[in-house]
Parts: sequence; C-alpha cells; structure tokens
Amino acid sequence: SLFVGSKYSTGRDRSEAMNPAAKKARVGESSKLEKVKDVLMRPMQDYAETHGLVYADKDLTGDPSRATQCPVAMLPFKLPAQPFHHAVGLSPLWNKLVDKVARDTPWLYSTLDAVLAVDPFTRKLVEVCKEVEKEGLRQKTYLGIHRSDYMLHEPEGESVSPVFLQVELNTIASSMGSHASNAAGLHAFLLGRYVAGVDDTAKALQDHFGLGAKLDAFSEHLPANPSLIHIPAALAKAHAVYGGKPGAVVLFVVQGTERNFADQRFLEFSLWERHKVPVVRKTLAQIAADGAMDSATGRLCLGGVEVSVVYYRAGYEPEDYPSDSEWGARLMMEKSLAIKCPSIAYHIVGAKKVQQALERPGAVERYLTAAESQELRTCFAGLWGLGPGEDDAAIIKKVMEDPRLYVMKPQREGGGHNFYGQDVAVKLKELSVEERGAFILMQRICPRPQAAILTRNGVPTIGECVSEFGFYSVFVGDEKTVHMSEHAGHLVRSKLEGVDEGGVAAGYAVISSPFLVK
Repeated sequence: SLFVGSKYSTGRDRSEAMNPAAKKARVGESSKLEKVKDVLMRPMQDYAETHGLVYADKDLTGDPSRATQCPVAMLPFKLPAQPFHHAVGLSPLWNKLVDKVARDTPWLYSTLDAVLAVDPFTRKLVEVCKEVEKEGLRQKTYLGIHRSDYMLHEPEGESVSPVFLQVELNTIASSMGSHASNAAGLHAFLLGRYVAGVDDTAKALQDHFGLGAKLDAFSEHLPANPSLIHIPAALAKAHAVYGGKPGAVVLFVVQGTERNFADQRFLEFSLWERHKVPVVRKTLAQIAADGAMDSATGRLCLGGVEVSVVYYRAGYEPEDYPSDSEWGARLMMEKSLAIKCPSIAYHIVGAKKVQQALERPGAVERYLTAAESQELRTCFAGLWGLGPGEDDAAIIKKVMEDPRLYVMKPQREGGGHNFYGQDVAVKLKELSVEERGAFILMQRICPRPQAAILTRNGVPTIGECVSEFGFYSVFVGDEKTVHMSEHAGHLVRSKLEGVDEGGVAAGYAVISSPFLVK
C-alpha cells in the first residue's frame, strides 16, 4: 500500500537546475487544467458517488449510512504503453514465484531469521506457519490475489527508456480492485462526454492528452480494467475447487471499523451476481467467538455454516490482533480445510525481507527458469539487506553520503511505516546491528511528475503529481495442478510530488487510471 516518492532524487534536482524549461512546461500543463477542473468537478463527483466510489464517513453519529466521495483523480494519468503491457505479462510469473517460494518454507524461515529476533509481529506469523506445518497441511490448494506495485523510473536529464521498477509485492488484502475498475469507468465517461467539441474544456482536454483530430480514438488509450470480473472469478474458482456442502460460504475477514466498505462489497456483490456464491463478513474477534473447526475433518464452520474460502481483508498489521483471541482465530482458520487467501505462507512471502532476498543472484532462479527469471529481474530495483548476516557497511556508508537516494522499509503493510531522505540516515544511526535486521534498503525510484487534478472531500487540487501502478494477478492451485493463473486488472494511485507515502486509505494518494501513450 506504500509507494516510493521521488522529490528528493539527486537526478531530479540536478536536471531541473540544468533545464528550467522542463519545469516551465509542467507549469503550463497545470494552467491548462484550470479550465477543466471547475467544469468537471460536479459531474465527476456525482458519477463517483453514484458508481460506488465512496468511503464511509469518519463520523457516523446519528446516521450510519453517511458516506463521502473516495479520493480520486479527475482525469487519467498518462503512461507509456510499453511498460504497461510488459507489467501485464509479468503477472503469471509473479503467481508462479509466490507459489513456489511459499512451499519452500525452510528457505522462507532462514531468510527471515534476522527479522524474527527484532520483529514480534513477523515472528508470530512464522510461529503460526510452523504450527500449521507441524500438524500437516489439510489444504494444499492456495488462492492468491496479488498486486505487484511499480513506479516508472525515468530520471530527468538522462536519455534512458522509462522502465517500471517494483516497489513491492502485496500478497494479503490487495485492495482497491473495485475502486480501480470504477475509476476507469469514471474517466471513460468524462473523456467520452467532454473531449469532443470546440469549447475551452474540450480544447484543454484535447491538448492535455495530445488527441489532435482523432477525438473518437481516445478510448484506444484507456485499457480495459477487468479487476471486478477476475478477482471474484478467482474466489469462485477456489470455492468450486473446495467443493463442500451446498450453502458453503466465502468468509471475508474484515476490520471492525472499515471505511473502505464499497471496495469490498463490490467483490461480494459480483461474486453473488455472477457466480451465486454467498459471502459472510466477520472480524477476527467474531470468528473467535462464532467459529469452530471439526478436528476430524478440518472443516471450518461459522454458526454451523461451512466456510469454503477465507479471504483476508484484515490481519496484515499488529493492530488487528489486540489479544490472543484474534491470534487463535487466525490459527484455527490456517489449520482448517478452507482455502485461504492468502495462506499464512503466502502472507509471509509478501515480507519486504523476502523481496530483498529474492533480488540476490540465484534466488529467483531457484524457482523459475532462466528465461522467466531474467524477465522478472527487468523490474527489480536496487535492494540491500541490513543487520546480522548482511555485509551492510558499504551500503550504509553510501546512504550517509546521500540518503535522498534510498528508502528504508520494515516488514509492514498499510502505509506510514517507511523512512525517506534524511530520516533514513537518522534512523540508521539510532538502530543497533540487531535492530537493523527488521529493515531493508531500497533504491529510490525517480518518476517524472505530470500535472493532475486530485479530488478529496469534494475539493479539486491541481498539482505536479507522480503515480504508482499496481497490477493484480490471481492464482488457484496446489503442488500438482494450476486451476487459474492470470492477470486480473490494474490500479493507479496518484499523489502530489514530494509526498512520500502513497496509500489511498491512509490518506496520502487518490485513485486514478492509465491513459496509454507512445
């Protein structure tokens, strides 16, 4: 849910000092959008609210139905087509890699060894995984709904082709798929309705997107986003593979105070409307109170109703486990016959330390062919381990010389946990060798900003923005059979340049969609 910022790239600072024309051109783009934002704000807001781009309001006192517009970009974000299509093609490879790594638990445990000594949450996840393994896996079929997040590395002043570098791979609660699909619909409507014509709004849109006379071809630049089809289809496939009694349900594990209800509910509604698979929503505390596992068969039941699939939209941060009761519920589900999304092993594969370890020579090649490994490595950013077992003196020296070039990450999801710029150097000085083991270092990615209109709480803001691009993939399979493995849609999150974190739900970014250019 995070993404690497770009403001403090040395390359950016140097290039703008040398080429003020680049900065002037972007200011000109912003001025063009001034002609658009006031005209489109109301239809954009009304479309968003009538098509489910909403959050629950922060204050539901007196009216539990109160909702507000989801933070969303008024217009799509321009992106070169080649990196987009390349990332789509990587999706099945990420599926294969995650599944292979998750089934190699000795490698996983040894990789995380230094982290476990100083990170209680990751240590607890590994303990759950080991206990499940000790009893023997009742369910060897895994359901993966992953999202690989990238930023476009395109340092100004350098004559290199733009390339996606991976920020992270999400293996649990890969959210925003519904909102991403609906945002694509929003942008298709706004461009289709307002780009044709001779008024100032139409001319500004034509100019911003470089459409020229080919106004009827704008839709060719907006790739279809099938996330609301493929993600529910993967849940339905896992439900079918499980079998079970008639009336078995898919369990959505959710947080008690979930503002992002619409993103989850769209998946639930699509699962029923397209596949007639029912969903129940429960918190970990409710599962602890109402759930039971048959010790003989391993079947998981809630109030007597069998659970076929457990889909975690919670459980990825320590705050989701305020007591041993919630951990007990997680362990019960992991031991059960239900198919998990993700399994505890898949969850652990999403750790930043695993991402860093897979970057090492020979690591990916342990699980994929040489050709597949080479293909995946095209999107790897620079990654470095820290702490015990890592020869980190040289990279720490480089960080101290210019910390703007690095990001330091712990093993966390959900936003707000990373260190950027000078804070990296400060934090490294505070940590002992053992404490450093809980973090990794990543190369800072340098995207080029572009003018965009961000809307939040009904207010449009024009500014220079950068974006992170997420690509969903779905997988259903066991050690012998792959039932499904495919690309499942995309997500764009845009934020003002200079804002480091990037989670939408965390309040840093807005949802957008891609407009593909040459």
